Amino acid sequence: MAATSCLNFTGRKPTAAHHPQKEDTYTITSVIQVVEPVNPADMNDDFQEARVLSRDKNSCTVEVTYYPLYQPAIGENPNWRKDDAGMTEYLKPMPAENWDGAMQQELIAELHQAGIDPEHLTDKQLVEQVSRWAMGRAHSTDAFAIWCIYFPDGKPAVYPPLRKAFDREKRDPTWTDQQMFDQEALGRSMFFNKVHGSCTSSAVYLATIFRALGIPSRIVLCIPPFDLNDDVQAQMFYDNIHHNQARETVRAALDGTSGFENHLFNEVYVGHHWVRLNYSRLGQPILDAHYFGLLTHIYTCSDLSQVPLAQTWGMRFFKYPADQPKLSSVNPYRLISVHDHFGANAHPDNPPVPVAELRTVTIIGLYRPDSPEVPKWAADYFITTPRNGTDFLIACKEWLPGVDNQMRVFQKHAGHEFLLTAPQHPDVRVRLSGLDQSAGDGSFQAYGAQVIAEDRVKLVPGIAYRIQPINISDTYRWSAAPDLAPLTLKEWHP
Repeated sequence: MAATSCLNFTGRKPTAAHHPQKEDTYTITSVIQVVEPVNPADMNDDFQEARVLSRDKNSCTVEVTYYPLYQPAIGENPNWRKDDAGMTEYLKPMPAENWDGAMQQELIAELHQAGIDPEHLTDKQLVEQVSRWAMGRAHSTDAFAIWCIYFPDGKPAVYPPLRKAFDREKRDPTWTDQQMFDQEALGRSMFFNKVHGSCTSSAVYLATIFRALGIPSRIVLCIPPFDLNDDVQAQMFYDNIHHNQARETVRAALDGTSGFENHLFNEVYVGHHWVRLNYSRLGQPILDAHYFGLLTHIYTCSDLSQVPLAQTWGMRFFKYPADQPKLSSVNPYRLISVHDHFGANAHPDNPPVPVAELRTVTIIGLYRPDSPEVPKWAADYFITTPRNGTDFLIACKEWLPGVDNQMRVFQKHAGHEFLLTAPQHPDVRVRLSGLDQSAGDGSFQAYGAQVIAEDRVKLVPGIAYRIQPINISDTYRWSAAPDLAPLTLKEWHP
């Protein structure tokens, strides 16, 4: 399947934007270069509008104006079955959202058993109840092969350049390709198997269910407002955004993060309008500290088979940098410029917003993962997850409720290197391994630590080592609790 051009529109009419006039509200305007898949026609919605500035064979450079404070009301329609029946593009079975009569019957039977009666609910009520039920009934697989799959002739197949990546994701080496498709990429099979994968897979799963119920559904692709692997782009954004809540929401979401970041979720037709459905959250806003701070909508599809994900994002994710368009990092987007605007008729409240972040972290424990002080869930996670060279855990005291990425943000600013010291023995250098674990309620949080390779020969079994942080900032600082027990490596086996 050929990659879609950034100007190859889908043929449908874009959704009428309901956002306020620019001079009546607060807006952010960015210039972003986005690599395929991207369709500027899809980028005009309730929360943003876009215009193409330039294009090449791989990407579009687009000016995007966001309406971050806009929160549209969600309507509801009790006559949705009749009114929406003609929206066949978003109701019919398709290669990925492949519901059929048998699935429809089983779905309705299960809903009745759960106390949900589609015949007596408005579209809004149905979506809210069914999305919660659907996510709760299915378990998640940790495999991520869906970006290796494409749909030649409407049938799922492994994209040949990504064959090795696809096979690596098989949790059972005896599984066939079809069994993997059934776990992640085909909505009907996911329904009967009660399983879904990543956000991409979850969007297929939910779209299949809602189409079988008669709720028009589609999938949207979103990216952050800048490449979070590039500190220059991040600082450009923060320096040019003057609405305190907007700026700090993005900072809370993205500071300290890195890697390949994007998000796919659904839109459902509710109350005669397309409304975002993010897992079970109907009415997903554009400004959200849990989802990039500021979501940038770049593409919409009726069915996942229409998106050349394997040929574009899949190749970047599994094969970068080989033969991939170069921007600022592995991510297929980069921020070129940004500014904000308080409309002449707008007077939004803009009080100072304190930065929710850790400034001091106290080390309260140095543990092997199998130590009795380590909760079972943390020990199990360590065993079943690639260790990244982790040798021991550094448990910490401080925790901020409801703040994402706080541990990563802190170590980014405070530093990630330490010394293990013992009298009459050479110091041993240690760095954070990239692993961090948290119960999410402050009861246990820890960083993974690894001994630097060339210092391993300095370790002496049976010696009690104390840890000494190497702080790189006066604002963000590690400290060791006065009663911190030393780390003894008597039975330590790297």
